[in-house]
Amino acid sequence: MRTTPLLVVLTHRPEFQPRWSGHGHVGALNLSKLTRTQSAAMVAALASKALPETLLEQILTRTDGVPLFVEELTRTVLESGELKDAGDHYEYAGSARSVAIPATLRDSLMARLDRFMPVREVAQIGAAIGREFSYEMIAAVAPMPQAQLDEALARLCESGLAFRRGTPPDATYTFKHALVQDAAYDSLLKRRRQELHAKIARVIEQRFPNIQTTEPEVLAHHLTEAGLAEAAIPLWQGAGELALKRMALTEAIAHLNQGLEVVATLPPSLERDARELGLRILLGTAWLGLKGWPSPKVWTSLHPALALAKSLQRHDALLPILWGLTNNIFSQGRVAESLPWAEEMLKVAKATADADLLIAGHAIACTCYCWAGEPTKVLEHANKVLDLYDIEKHRYLADVINHDPKTVAGIFGSIAAWTLGYPDQALRLSDEKDVHARRRNHPFDLGFALTMGVHDFDHRFRHEDLSKRAEECERLGRENSLPVLWAVLATAPHSLALIRKGKIAEGIVPLKAGIALWEASGGKSRCPTLKAFLAEAMAMTGELDDALHLLNEATAQIEQPGWEERLNYPEILRLRGWILSLKGNSEGAERNFLTSLDWARRQQAKMRELRTSTSLARLWQSQGRRQDAYELLAPVYDWFTEGFDTKDLQEAKSLLAELR
Repeated sequence: MRTTPLLVVLTHRPEFQPRWSGHGHVGALNLSKLTRTQSAAMVAALASKALPETLLEQILTRTDGVPLFVEELTRTVLESGELKDAGDHYEYAGSARSVAIPATLRDSLMARLDRFMPVREVAQIGAAIGREFSYEMIAAVAPMPQAQLDEALARLCESGLAFRRGTPPDATYTFKHALVQDAAYDSLLKRRRQELHAKIARVIEQRFPNIQTTEPEVLAHHLTEAGLAEAAIPLWQGAGELALKRMALTEAIAHLNQGLEVVATLPPSLERDARELGLRILLGTAWLGLKGWPSPKVWTSLHPALALAKSLQRHDALLPILWGLTNNIFSQGRVAESLPWAEEMLKVAKATADADLLIAGHAIACTCYCWAGEPTKVLEHANKVLDLYDIEKHRYLADVINHDPKTVAGIFGSIAAWTLGYPDQALRLSDEKDVHARRRNHPFDLGFALTMGVHDFDHRFRHEDLSKRAEECERLGRENSLPVLWAVLATAPHSLALIRKGKIAEGIVPLKAGIALWEASGGKSRCPTLKAFLAEAMAMTGELDDALHLLNEATAQIEQPGWEERLNYPEILRLRGWILSLKGNSEGAERNFLTSLDWARRQQAKMRELRTSTSLARLWQSQGRRQDAYELLAPVYDWFTEGFDTKDLQEAKSLLAELR
């Protein structure tokens, strides 16, 4: 909104942390309690005339500047019958000591409700229904004649404790404040509460069946409060599924956690375990979308589900569980440790002949082997995904695991093809996965597709294209409340676009922020790559020592046993050699270039080999070793059969022309 002539005023409680507070065009004001003068003015406006000084003093002291309490306590005193109108002021009707001042806001609210029993009863029934309730619903639940109900509802609204919209029988009533609802509800005995909730549930089932279909959480809540746990659990699960399909992840998590709380009240049984399993699977998927793959919530949701699935011999339930757990391990940076999980997924799929588990297993293997730096295995698994994939059979998988297997295969297949030296094939795979992801149109899957792929190190993508990708991913994230998209995934292409546009300093800022946010969430995978981008940009601005420090951090992570994220290891070593050459350390530069070449050859990563060979050839050229430089670079360049319009091949060709 920074460029729009618009004023937006938002209020929130102190515990809410707005994500927009860091913007320069947003200001925050802390609203304190009312002063005694302001509170006294509020009392005077409500009373219309002066109260006895001692009574006013008690109200001001008791309410302590809380506006709602000032209002309610003043109304309680005025309605108490302990005051008499004396023209321009009030006087005590009896002794000042006879005026009972409620100690708390809740006491004040209950004192007002207690003065007319039918109002209290209607308020209690309404509170059991919810903060808002319809005339039709309360008329079906309340055990009183229509005339008495109408009068009680009218009195409730006249008191200011509730508001009415519309005219009965089409009216809707809303409690003025959640505290009013709480006060009325808490005054119910437990047995009476259960009876009311059970009756409300029956009314919903009999007269409002659409609620059960469109808002199952409403019926689930009443069944839970009625003590009907077994009937409530499938409705909590249904509510979670509906919210998950809408990508309303916070709601989904709340509904599913409610279901788990109810499951915990049931005695041990196979049916109970099956109920818990269904809830946990959905919960893991919701946490993956909301907090990202490395979130501890993913593990605590899905690891118990794995034990349940095995004990129940529910192989059909393993797909989202193993997918989520493998991603959780991998995204924490433990790439090598994730490989056995991917292989286990494939092993179980083959043993059980589960076609869906098999295609998901090949897709997760693409991911793990890609970051492990084994591009030939990536293409092997990607091709199997593409062979097995059927749009009608497998489109549902994105709803279950937030990713479409064909999108995943396209992303990591394109990275592997580029790494192996097939830039044209890589671009085709990348374009095809974009088309597929748009057709599938799952927000998380599409955002992932837009921001992952050959554009990481392939300079074919123009900065305008990178910007568009970042902007679309950010929009998808904000529209669907998916912070992983707007705060993490959109950051890299946005930063790269600025850097390639020549706005290096501007690009460094969001890239640093994105890395920090990802690491704060527990994410470590891809950090070596992101730090390599950042180090290259910092070196361009002359921050050579800081750039080297970043590359050393990336190398330390890669070399950590069990982690071993080697996809871009050759490039990181090349960049380290390049920066050392800028610092005049030719020996250190050559050593890093040679190590980079060794790793590129181990990985059969021809594009990495070409890029490092070009860097080392330039170094040798500067040292007068022109023949060595030519003999190093020429055979690598001659190997290529495509991609001659790429920056890497053009730079190699130009250098070879100089060396001849």
